[in-house]
Amino acid sequence: MPLDLYDLFPKTIAVTQLNSLSESLCLSAIKEIERDLVSGNPGDGSFTQNQQLLDLSFFAPVKKEILELCGEFCKAYSHAIDRLHICNSWGNKVSQGDSIRTHKHTNSYISGSFYLTDGSGFSLVDYERSNLFGGFTTEILPDGNMRASESFHINPQIGRIIFFPAGLMHSVMPNNTSKPRYSVAFNVIPVGEFGRVTARMNIVAAQG
Repeated sequence: MPLDLYDLFPKTIAVTQLNSLSESLCLSAIKEIERDLVSGNPGDGSFTQNQQLLDLSFFAPVKKEILELCGEFCKAYSHAIDRLHICNSWGNKVSQGDSIRTHKHTNSYISGSFYLTDGSGFSLVDYERSNLFGGFTTEILPDGNMRASESFHINPQIGRIIFFPAGLMHSVMPNNTSKPRYSVAFNVIPVGEFGRVTARMNIVAAQG
């Protein structure tokens, strides 16, 4: 008899297009990012000093849409969350030859980014695929099987946004063109009262 296969414990991500991100808003955002950039580690791109970028007034409709989409993402996981708060947000610039190293946001709930330009790809990484059977590794066949995939690549497009669990490793691939790649990244946490009875929390969002 054939095996009955059950895909358990998935790491679900979400991708869509922002309706509120206009061409003029993209240009305003890029101008603001350029004005506020600081360098990170060598070859690791640059980012804005302002870590509350989405609090700028021209981003108000985008911020509202992001929070609504985050709510839908929570529902996809069947999480009982009433309110969400963007705890930090910043602009990224990846110039020619730069990338952004593999990392994760361990102090957050949902992470995400959206793109002001196209450019080098965004990668989600799962290093656990070789640990499923006691740490034994084997050659992975190039058959596109997502159960054996170590990484998943998304090509940036203007207005495209991605949401993923904050603990998922991710990176930006090297920019091999002369055109800078601009994006806005953010982290989201639940606020108010949530959690099981014996693990109840009440987080108050900081007022900026």
